[in-house]
Amino acid sequence: MARIALLLPSLEAGGAERVVLTLATEFLAMGDAVDIIVLRREGALVDAVPAAARLIVLDARRLRNAVRPLAAYCARERPDALLASIWPLTSIAVWAARRTSTRVVVVEHNTLSAEVQRWRPTARLLLRQTLRWSHPRAAARVAVSRGAADDLARLCGLPADAVHAIHNPIPAPPTVPPGHAPDWHGTAGRRILNVATMKSQKNHSLLLEAFARMARPEDRLAIVGDGGERAAIEEAADRLGIADQLLLPGHAPDPGPWYASADLFVLSSDYEGFANVVAEALGHGMTVVSTDCPSGPAEILEDLGRLAPVGDGAALADAIESALADPDDPAAARARAAAFEPERIARRYRALLLDEAA
Repeated sequence: MARIALLLPSLEAGGAERVVLTLATEFLAMGDAVDIIVLRREGALVDAVPAAARLIVLDARRLRNAVRPLAAYCARERPDALLASIWPLTSIAVWAARRTSTRVVVVEHNTLSAEVQRWRPTARLLLRQTLRWSHPRAAARVAVSRGAADDLARLCGLPADAVHAIHNPIPAPPTVPPGHAPDWHGTAGRRILNVATMKSQKNHSLLLEAFARMARPEDRLAIVGDGGERAAIEEAADRLGIADQLLLPGHAPDPGPWYASADLFVLSSDYEGFANVVAEALGHGMTVVSTDCPSGPAEILEDLGRLAPVGDGAALADAIESALADPDDPAAARARAAAFEPERIARRYRALLLDEAA
């Protein structure tokens, strides 16, 4: 039995956080002891921590305040391995554990060169400098798609094969019981779904534009999630004249009923590392339309779904119409989703964490 520590900033309801909780569940099932370490005890997923895992709170209000308590944890508890997610926490973990025997593996969940385009120049420089110090010193490096892995290798000044591409684990969806369908405010029209945190990366304004171009009056668009862009989404819907067709139910701890009752899933992001929601939609047998953003959706879909250029509302609207008229075979979608089965992916992570054969 190994002791594996999993490090996150918090337990907000994001894709990286869900991945870590899924890995924790799988490691526990393999007989390992698992510590989930967070800077702060906050977020919608706090109650989703597996009962058999220890939740370790560093009580660090700022990232720089995490170094000392994390170093103390590694020295005191001596975990066999530490999986650190999301820069700059990945770089901090390498530094904090440098004088201990703990094997540190870092995983980046986004395509960083795309993400940093929104940052100040000083922050971009800091990213490159810290990545080039920390990540070569990690025991292993992971990104959640091949495109994101190639991008990370370039940023770190490493060869492409120095970064492992491991797709995210996506549990098979449970069957949605009859009578659990959400309220779509009318049943006559087509139901289009997006599940995402409301932030600029997800480019919901593009989704609204595309919907406004192709929607019939009876159609509905549901964006399931919450975040800082909610007011901007509401304002854009008013401006486009689709406010009465837009549903904003907020964060759903289990979005399964939304997937199960929708006709089409649409992702409008400017960039992604993997795009868990695309794989989740496939698991429900859905047809998916996505922007062809770096780096995950095209890798997930392979020959399924429809891809549209990033930022092109007209092309996205055309892709939505095409997919609604000629949807994919649900069995093919579910078969593709099986590639992201959690146990198999967790074993790949465990092999890197413990320096064992997969």
